[in-house]
Amino acid sequence: MNEIPPDTRSETAEAVRNLLLVLTLLLVFAMAARYAATPDTWWHLRAGEWIWQHKALPGVDHFSFTRAGAPWHYPGWPMEVLFYLLFTLGGLGALNIFQAVVVTTVFGLVWATGRGNSLLKAALVSLGAMTAAVHWSARPYLITLLFSALYLWILTRWQAKGGKAIWWLPVLMVLWVNGHGGFTLGFVWLGVFFVGAVSRWLWSVFQKESEQARKLRRRAATLGWVGIFTLAASLLNPYGAEMLTYTSKTLHMEATKLFIAEWQSPDFHSVQLWPLMGMLLLMVLGFGLSPKRLTVEESLLALGLTYMVLTWVRNVDVFAVAVTPILIKHWEEIRRALAEQWPWKRKKPPAPVRPAVNLGIVALAALVAFGKGGVASLPKVTAAATARNYPTRAVEFIKQHHPQGNMFNEYGWGGFLTWDLREYPVFIDGRADLYGDKFIKKWLATRNADNGWEATLDYWDIHFVLLKPDAPLVRILPYHGWRLLYRDSQSVIYGR
Repeated sequence: MNEIPPDTRSETAEAVRNLLLVLTLLLVFAMAARYAATPDTWWHLRAGEWIWQHKALPGVDHFSFTRAGAPWHYPGWPMEVLFYLLFTLGGLGALNIFQAVVVTTVFGLVWATGRGNSLLKAALVSLGAMTAAVHWSARPYLITLLFSALYLWILTRWQAKGGKAIWWLPVLMVLWVNGHGGFTLGFVWLGVFFVGAVSRWLWSVFQKESEQARKLRRRAATLGWVGIFTLAASLLNPYGAEMLTYTSKTLHMEATKLFIAEWQSPDFHSVQLWPLMGMLLLMVLGFGLSPKRLTVEESLLALGLTYMVLTWVRNVDVFAVAVTPILIKHWEEIRRALAEQWPWKRKKPPAPVRPAVNLGIVALAALVAFGKGGVASLPKVTAAATARNYPTRAVEFIKQHHPQGNMFNEYGWGGFLTWDLREYPVFIDGRADLYGDKFIKKWLATRNADNGWEATLDYWDIHFVLLKPDAPLVRILPYHGWRLLYRDSQSVIYGR
């Protein structure tokens, strides 16, 4: 049997790793370079514009007539300004590309965090990206996705090799707490690794391994101090300690869970959520078949994130980012165990590395990925997508005919209206923390034409409504003296 030269084997393996990494990231970029404007994107743009023009934070609501002047303290102002500047430079296309760059960086970090065979990593990172894709959009939460991946990479690397990189976590927290309310996940990731470190220290004490116990105690203490400094860093924001309760306040809202899909449990009848089902099945199989036990950290992450994603589908992207490296590790263990049982050896050396061929493959993949992103970001393409998702024709009608009085609008259109119909302050938009449970439930009851809908419209002096054609309120307004002002397949306007 021919012996494979070590240098040839190493060179080939490195070339394959690099090729698979680049192709995987290009695939992720192609998936993420798509229309990025969701309902909340628009009010983030409007807030970013306000901040940029006034060189100050809003502090109170300026965009609705129902909450005008009410305190509004939102973590995310740097991202909102960034979105506004990108939009100013390149329209929605610039936001599409920004989203793709951030998401690609995230899964590059996921690749770096996982340890295993390159082909296995390529498959599982791609699956993780497809799982997370359901929730990608141009919103400040992108910084939570990015910093979650960065935190987990730093913590995993520190756990394996030590070093001082872990002290970057408090520095990153200053950016994170100002960038998005999901910064509290940073404490979750730190807490998981701290619990793991403490449990190993206590076990070594129980086993009376004094030298090992001292070493593990120092590691646990380091994580504890990093956590303290990170908590202190989280106070470095315009609103101070108030931000520590922001996430909890949002999570405990009930009204949004009644009609917003991302705040509900996943519906596995949806094709978009089949990759999530695949990841959950791979977790069950992989953890059951793996020769290695789950570590404390892996168990906490897997169980906690499974609960989170099965409770609120909006957690699907964080689930994918944190669980994919764990899947890579344990399916790699399964692969190695199978290779030991059924050894397979090459009968001839691998083909020599051909850089020109690899470069050609990468160039072709890059052409497809960047070409797809470029086409998806063309002004005509983004304008057409906006028209499909938002009531652009109804807005043009309102601008031309200038109906008098206050407007009652769809929740999901409120953000778009704050941006494109700014002369009419909205009744409601996606800022659930501003409006609160009681008000949102009142809006929903009015839209559904429940008892008291007339009193609500009278109280707020509503003179016209802009709703979807299937809204129950639309069906009964003609019987109460309201007249049809405009209708298309997407929206209806009634006035009185």
